Formats: sequence, C-alpha cells, structure tokens
Amino acid sequence: MRRRNPALPYLAPLLFAAICQGASAQGAGPALKPLIRQVDHVLIETGDPAALFAFFADILQLPVAWPVADFSGFTSGGVGAGNVNIEVLRFAGPKGLLSGRRPRARFLGLALEPYRLADCLTELADRGIPHGPPQTYVSTLPDGSQGTLWTNVVLTRLSKPGLSVFLCEYSSAFLHAEIRRNQLAGQLALRNGGPLGVRSVKEIVIGTRDLAGDGADWRKLLPASGTSSGALLRSGNGPSIRLIAASADRIQRILLEVGSLRTASRFLSDRRLLGATSPDQIAIDPSKIQGLAIHLVER
Repeated sequence: MRRRNPALPYLAPLLFAAICQGASAQGAGPALKPLIRQVDHVLIETGDPAALFAFFADILQLPVAWPVADFSGFTSGGVGAGNVNIEVLRFAGPKGLLSGRRPRARFLGLALEPYRLADCLTELADRGIPHGPPQTYVSTLPDGSQGTLWTNVVLTRLSKPGLSVFLCEYSSAFLHAEIRRNQLAGQLALRNGGPLGVRSVKEIVIGTRDLAGDGADWRKLLPASGTSSGALLRSGNGPSIRLIAASADRIQRILLEVGSLRTASRFLSDRRLLGATSPDQIAIDPSKIQGLAIHLVER
C-alpha cells in the first residue's frame, strides 16, 4: 500500500514504547540534567479509529495533526489537544485485540520527546534505566527521498503489558515536533478550544501495582513534586503524569483543561455526552467514546 507522508505518523505503533526525561537529583548532589522535553503524544488503541477520530476532530473540533490512514500493519490518525497530540490507532491481524462488532478503546501508552536521543541514551545507562535498542522508522520524507522519519526507544521497565512508554525522536528532515505542536495549539486557540473550550491536556493518570517502585523509576526521568496522591511528574509544557495505586498497570484517564466547566457541561449535556459530574470535574460519558475515561477540569 502506498504510504502517505505529510505530518502523518507521529507514531511508531509496531515499535512499542518508552520514555525518557531528566529529573532533578534526589537528595544531595548536583541536579541531573533534563532529558525529556515533554510528552509528545498519547496513544489510544481502538477497534474503530475512524469513529473515535471523528469524535475528536468533528464533534470536539480539535485540529487534525494527521488524518486517519492505513499503513503497513496498522491504521492511525491524530489530533492536537493544545500541548500534546492524541493518536488513535488499530493494529492489523492478531495485534488488533480491540477489533470487533462493539468498538472498544483503551489508552495504550505515551511517547516522550527527548532533547537529544544520543545524550538521553547515555544518561539512561548512567541512571540505571533499562531500555531497548533504538528502532528507526524509514519511509518517504517530504522531499520525496527515503530516510528515517523517527527513532523509538522502549523503556522496558516502565512499559508493562497494558502500558507502552517510549522515547520518540523525529528526524529534522521529516518534522520539527515543537514547531508542529505550536502550530496545532495556535489552530486550537483560534477555535477558542472548540465547543468544550479545550486549552490543553492537564494530566495523565497512570495506575500502578507498585507505586513505590514505579514512582522511583519515573523520578529518574522526570521532575517530581507532590506525594499525597502519588507522584506528580512534569516536563516542559506537556501534561503532568500522576501515578496512583491500582490493580492494573495502565493509563486510567486523562484530564483536559477547559476554560469553563459550565460551558463544557452545557455542551455535553445538550449532545447527551455528559457523564459523571462533581463540583470541580466532569466526565465525558465513557459509553459514547468507546469506554475511555476523559475528564474535564477548569483552568
């Protein structure tokens, strides 16, 4: 199949994933240099990527980062959510576990953008963070030549059966991630955040069966603060990552920051999309978004 090239594949789906980021030093000693610019994109696996993509792009009016397209072994599309991209994908064949008559979706993992991958790999070794080998994705570049579009490195200890965490560095010949992110954020701002008034992805909540152990591993990568409800980590302008104790290792929900909960609640209610509500948080009805947990909080 002929691959489309433009701003499409932010993903390297067959190359499951890992992260990296410099954290502040723990205890005494010099501060560790930062390695991760920010979370680059959140991956969602779904049995019906076209329908979920349409929800984000048409109903919520999030700008299109790359349209839904078929690739060798998977289908993918992406939207910009202000400070991070959201990718929906479906694997072909046995890997497509969520395919079926009743489409279901799950948060699959996180791609982290390192400042410089070569430096990051050296720091990972110095900090005792295990990882897989660099894996390149080669296809057609914007100038029509063949070359590397991006390189992924799986963080093996942070990645679990239900969670993929990986570093993702784009080739400068293919894409400048920060410029593209700012372009998409500008489009979202011109739309006033769409009908929900979306500003950004504020937080990604990850459940873990080993809060202490996983928290220690994450803090080797990302600056951490707050311990009352799990580690809260953040780098750059991307979403924060919160770790909470849970019975499964997976992303449990994401929090979208909106300008007004009242406005967002009214829109969701009118469209029969409103889920659970509380004074400081509302949810999109999971049954309308293939079972995903997406909550809204006010700026």
